[in-house]
Amino acid sequence: MTVARGLRRRCGVGEGAHILVAISGGGDSVALLRALAALKDRRRWRLRLTVGHVQHHLRGDRAEADAGFVGELSWQLKLPRRRADLDLSGVTGNVEAAARRARYAALVEMARECGAPFIATGHHGDDQLETLLMRVLRGAGAGGMRGIAWRRRMGLGSRVWGIAEEEPPPSAQDPRPQTLNPILIRPMLAVTRGEVTDYLKAIGQPWREDHTNADVSRWRARLRAEVLPVLEAIRPGAGRKATAFADQMRGVHRVLEDQIDTEMSLLDHGDRSVTLNRVAAKRMNRAVLSGLIRRLLFDAGVPGDKLGAKQVGAVVRAVGDGEGGERSFAFAGAVTLSVTRDHVTVERLG
Repeated sequence: MTVARGLRRRCGVGEGAHILVAISGGGDSVALLRALAALKDRRRWRLRLTVGHVQHHLRGDRAEADAGFVGELSWQLKLPRRRADLDLSGVTGNVEAAARRARYAALVEMARECGAPFIATGHHGDDQLETLLMRVLRGAGAGGMRGIAWRRRMGLGSRVWGIAEEEPPPSAQDPRPQTLNPILIRPMLAVTRGEVTDYLKAIGQPWREDHTNADVSRWRARLRAEVLPVLEAIRPGAGRKATAFADQMRGVHRVLEDQIDTEMSLLDHGDRSVTLNRVAAKRMNRAVLSGLIRRLLFDAGVPGDKLGAKQVGAVVRAVGDGEGGERSFAFAGAVTLSVTRDHVTVERLG
């Protein structure tokens, strides 16, 4: 019932919907598939499900065994399956981030090919808690504390994959979504990892274990192994509480964004620059000013992951102090922000 409520009330999925279910073979995604398969033929649901599996080719025979497991489970449930094979051999730098972007790109293409307006993933409340803790440690603002969204429209044209702004459920007058840009949904965000495991054991459903999840050199894995069990012992249901907190922060963030929209009217626009009166900036609430600076830099082309509290906070402190000399901040090699006695200017170079 928890997944059904999340699916309808928070993800905006109605009767007869076609969902591409992203399955890795791990417990979370397998539980999601089994829960949706149990709902599929019920009255008032009548769902169409397609299984989507992405083979990253990063774990050798184990990854191919995962693909075989997903194929067998799809056959048992009598569901159509689609598979995408990625070639990440030329990737340098953060392979995990590159794999994530490529995975979502592959899922979007699968959804388009099979005509599914929704892509469902198995993120749950403990994933939400891990994400919020990671963002706290990175110094995220109100926007970051929205955590994992129940529902997001996917956009192939965005600079950062995945990941368009949060999409509210459609109203009765809004016939969306369109298959062109499918919507990513997470109907299990109100479920904990423990409940996922209990459900799979209760129905006798095996799953695959990814050994990389035990690599505590990775932030998320270490939080999962060493921190979340302590939080769960202190306050059972911590994952659900994290999801409730993130839901509240979405409301706070909407209010903040409305105020930032109002302050945008104070900007002077040039061909390659935007200027804000420094006196007006000093009068702004600090959270509003931080959000405005972050938005201006992002619109100028700075990736979101380069706009953390450290980078934006340095600018906000410069705006608010009493110094009058010009100070310049460089972002992403192609954008500068300067603070003078009278102005704050964001300029795109080249």
